[in-house]
Amino acid sequence: MADPTSILSPPLNNNDQLPSQSPITTISAAIPILLLVATWFFSVKRSKLRAPPPPGPRGLPIVGYIPFLAGDNPLHRKFADLAGQYGPIFKIWFANQMFVVVSSPDLTKEVLLRGGQNEPIFSTRGFPAAAGVCTYGGTDVLSLPMGHDWKSMRKLLVRETLSNPALDLCFPLRRRELVRSLREVISNELVGKPVGVYELTYKIVSNATLGMLWGGEGDQFCFEELRVVSQEVMEINSRPNVSDMFPMLARFDLQGILKEATAVAQRLDWVFSSVIERRLEGGKLKKQGEGEKRLKDMLQILLEIREDSENAGSSSLASMTHLKAILQDIATGGTENISNVIEWALSELLMNDRVMKNVKRELDEIVGLDSLVEDQHLKNLNYLEAVVKETCRLHLNLFPRLSTAPSTLGGYAIPKGSMVIINAWAIHRDPQFWDEPSEFRPERFLNQDNDKRPFDLMGNNSNFQFIPFGSGQRICAGANLAGKLLRYVLASLLHSFDWKQPEGAEKIEFSDYYKIFIKKKKPLMAVPTLRLSSQDLFA
Repeated sequence: MADPTSILSPPLNNNDQLPSQSPITTISAAIPILLLVATWFFSVKRSKLRAPPPPGPRGLPIVGYIPFLAGDNPLHRKFADLAGQYGPIFKIWFANQMFVVVSSPDLTKEVLLRGGQNEPIFSTRGFPAAAGVCTYGGTDVLSLPMGHDWKSMRKLLVRETLSNPALDLCFPLRRRELVRSLREVISNELVGKPVGVYELTYKIVSNATLGMLWGGEGDQFCFEELRVVSQEVMEINSRPNVSDMFPMLARFDLQGILKEATAVAQRLDWVFSSVIERRLEGGKLKKQGEGEKRLKDMLQILLEIREDSENAGSSSLASMTHLKAILQDIATGGTENISNVIEWALSELLMNDRVMKNVKRELDEIVGLDSLVEDQHLKNLNYLEAVVKETCRLHLNLFPRLSTAPSTLGGYAIPKGSMVIINAWAIHRDPQFWDEPSEFRPERFLNQDNDKRPFDLMGNNSNFQFIPFGSGQRICAGANLAGKLLRYVLASLLHSFDWKQPEGAEKIEFSDYYKIFIKKKKPLMAVPTLRLSSQDLFA
């Protein structure tokens, strides 16, 4: 019987040979396969090592999560709700702009400390396109990225202009403007009538601030124009802008916001130029003698520094544009926020009779009804200080930061160009760190033992549970001035007048909305009545 294999293949004769392959041919054929296997192996390994993106809600194509943010729930509250769902760090898309929202002290510490000089990943503030137009091309302290220019400008603003010695020299100027504003409440027959607390407070704070800027001298029109323009700057910067969400469309300025911002910026520059020219033409730039102490406004301080730097060939204040940018930071940076906090404080006090009585008792003991509040009184008003802190805890937020390089945060990948939002509102109301967090209770800031470092407005606490003005190298540059004005204006309003709700008014509304700052949805109306012993104290 034939072998079955013989049927499948013909027999080999002696002359037939199997084809041979050289080793080189075999290796050449194997190399592509080995490369494919190696590429696959390392890509899998790299994907396992690469940090994942933060979790977050899905959005829609093109517009991202924007449609889901509509409604009565403001952004800070919506972000707190999303943190409850996704954790203390999550991402959210506004069109093609990625936002990373942080809602825990540990992650906040990581953001703020990595915003320092050694690793300035989160050191740049995230501002709308219109803000660059209104800040001399982003040359002000708030807008500049970390670097030599920022350090020079911040030194001028914080150490020279807003330092405690400089602000002490300016106290007579802000006192004069505050007393003048309080006197107008009486002369305009507003006593005993309902007044808009925010409008009144804004006028007082802006007058005090502008008085410190250039002493309130010269054309009153410049004074009033700057106050109006400052409000317009904040209003423009708070508008949702397509150019911010779709940078490729910024050149078209579809909403006309940049055009409007340019017009406002020109008016702002006209005011500063007019005041500076008047000061220089008037020959008022005179140096004081050694050991001589006299009244100086902030413009005088900056002009003297600029003259010194020019004489020394230094670039510490290189141009008049830099000087104007510093003035702009002071004029517009804090007035609205301070006024906003005072409105919230008075709202809380009117709803908490016990706290109001404690504040008045302290004012009576420290100041007395025969005197106005003076600078030397403020350091002894501990309960008032606690009221200010508690108001800031409940009603302040922080500006976003911009990631300037790829990084990680909380174990998640943060791409370059991402906006990082610290939801201070949520941190300040977290029941893990605050007992009965929604309750207005200033006593929580008295007799504290927080790692032997009490909470203060400057963010000087190690646990990052209280950061009303931020912390680290890029803490709000005007925090020192804001703290002084908050205490002084609020103390003066509470000491000079008794306040009550208008007769028949509904219970004070505490609903809010997000518009750069956390603002009251329904403005507070209140009735002032004279509290001091005599109107002559305001003379």
